Amino acid sequence: MLIFEPIVKKPKLSAIMSGLFVCLSIPILIFILVYNYYRNSEVMMATLKDDVAKTRQASIENVQGMIQGVAGTLRLLAEVVAADPALFHTDRSREVLFRTLTSAEEIDAAFVSFEDGYHRAVTRIDDDRRRSDPKIPRTAKWHMNFIDDFSVGTSRSRHRTFFSTWGDVVGEYAVPTTVDYRAISGYPTAKASGALAIADPEINSDTGYPIINMRFPVYHNGNFIGCAGASITLDVLTRFLASHRASPHSMTIIADPTDGKIIAASDKKKSVRLSVGKLEVARLENFADDDVREAYRLQKDTDQNDFLFDSPRDGQELSASFARFPEDFARPWETVVITPTDDFIGQLKATNHQIIVIIIALSIAELFLIYLLSRRLSQPIENLSQELKSVESLSFEQPVNRLSNVREIAQLQSAASLLRNSLRSFSSFAPVDVVKGLIKSGIPLALGVEKRNLSILFSDLENFSTHAEQSTPDALLEQMSVYFEQVSRAISEEKGTVDKFIGDGIMAFWGAPVALPDHVLRACSSALRATRRMERVNEGWRAEGKRPLRIRIGLNTADVLVGNVGSTERFSYTVMGDGVNVAARLEGMNKIFGTTICISDSVFEAVASDILVRPLRHVQVKGRTQDFMVYELIGIENSNDPELELRPEDRKLSEMTWAASRCFEAGDIEGASCGYREILEHFPNDGVAKSMLVACSQSKVSAHPA
Repeated sequence: MLIFEPIVKKPKLSAIMSGLFVCLSIPILIFILVYNYYRNSEVMMATLKDDVAKTRQASIENVQGMIQGVAGTLRLLAEVVAADPALFHTDRSREVLFRTLTSAEEIDAAFVSFEDGYHRAVTRIDDDRRRSDPKIPRTAKWHMNFIDDFSVGTSRSRHRTFFSTWGDVVGEYAVPTTVDYRAISGYPTAKASGALAIADPEINSDTGYPIINMRFPVYHNGNFIGCAGASITLDVLTRFLASHRASPHSMTIIADPTDGKIIAASDKKKSVRLSVGKLEVARLENFADDDVREAYRLQKDTDQNDFLFDSPRDGQELSASFARFPEDFARPWETVVITPTDDFIGQLKATNHQIIVIIIALSIAELFLIYLLSRRLSQPIENLSQELKSVESLSFEQPVNRLSNVREIAQLQSAASLLRNSLRSFSSFAPVDVVKGLIKSGIPLALGVEKRNLSILFSDLENFSTHAEQSTPDALLEQMSVYFEQVSRAISEEKGTVDKFIGDGIMAFWGAPVALPDHVLRACSSALRATRRMERVNEGWRAEGKRPLRIRIGLNTADVLVGNVGSTERFSYTVMGDGVNVAARLEGMNKIFGTTICISDSVFEAVASDILVRPLRHVQVKGRTQDFMVYELIGIENSNDPELELRPEDRKLSEMTWAASRCFEAGDIEGASCGYREILEHFPNDGVAKSMLVACSQSKVSAHPA
């Protein structure tokens, strides 16, 4: 009789090792975590005290440096005023005050007040000030004002002048005033003490935020004549406190312990409060934070400067630290730092709660070995996937990975490399967006066009045939390569599509295959970039003794046909239509007018507010019955781009040409002739004025034949 022993499923070695690892390591890990928690808590609390002390010291040093820096500036200003008091009764003194104002970003206003009631100030203008006074021009950034002295009696006024950039006046007005600066903002203190006076913080009526006024007395021939002063905005100090916290959730405050008045706080909005409908500087006792008020109460009750307490809001433990400024500082201020202890030991508490999660994670650590093995096999495939994704987007910058030791994977890598090289070559002959669309759609290309509103550009070189005859093949190839590269890049940077290279010419368009709502402005920008880049290239060539290449561009916007055109075996993505022919004719008109970029009326009408042009004249191109106005593109309005911005004389040339053109188009040939001659007086080499004077002469002959 056969006896079969039951088959017992034995555990795998990996399971036994994993179980032993978990059983042996968990008790040790628990002990280590608990011990480390208490030890680290002590270290973290010591770190908290150290960081709070550093924050206090940094805040005090920053305030001292700011006040001392402004005080030094005021001392110099007072010396200048004392040397020539009469200067500050004139507008010539505004430069001195402006330099004082801009010497430090925390200075919001620089001013001089005299015993005779005269007051002159220069201030910054920001959005808060503009909102406070609707008379302030929207573009104003600087402000100068002066108040008449008492000799004018009841007609004393405040005279205000506003500047967009310093020296560029954008508005001014005067309002009656009875203010006497001798009685406010630290003036009496400076006069009585004969030294620097720092006033209490007060709300700036223009901005709604606190400022501190500083005054330095001015003596002339031993007599007190007034004060040089500055208003310090506390934004700079507030930003410093906010960026130099003891911990992520701590709060730092500079306050006056005598009355609890807030000087600055890391939370700017809490430094002021609304009382009976009026803004006032907040105090520690009414500060808009329960924790700060509680810390202030406990400090008053216990007379301790460093202590721990529980938050009245959520019960979390907080650290409070109060520290006075040095005795030699001009004001009796103090720093207050409120810090949640959880910012330092909170992570340890969270770690303690995650012990169970850590133990579970450790029990499956052996799975990491399996992951490493699978990773080793999957990494080449993932790299291959990334390479194919980059090929799909026609991005060929990603480095080629080394071949895998696995034969099948190596074969896939070779095939992907072949595809990569093929698409790179293909994208050099066809528009990149067309190639991208072909790859993503997976649909084979077919013949077909659609009607779209596009902007078309033609560029050509002046006297290219002569240049080619006088240059060696190698030199010509070198210059042409630079020309094609500069223009092509200018087109690509503005999302244009290079259609084809025609001898020394380039044809490009905007708005296809990807629609661009601003294709007209982009085409104008591209034309200007190409022109100005070639100007820089030509300067270099001239310095090397080479002949320059002068570019000419025609630009038109019209409804045209765009798509795949050709035969079933060979076709290209291009544009067709009357609008294309007009762009080509516009390029040729540069030769007639001596211009660089000719644009059609459709281009001008589409972006008239964004570009600066000058009118040439109405023309009729071959194949069209109606004439249209041609313009020369000069620059882009309100642009800071060196390749697009207006040049110093551009606007003047445009305005003079517009005036002469209006006369010409209205039939006032004499007026037009005068206008174009005036242009030549200012711009002797202007080709447009010369060609239009010829046109004026021809018009006179036509009007009065012999």
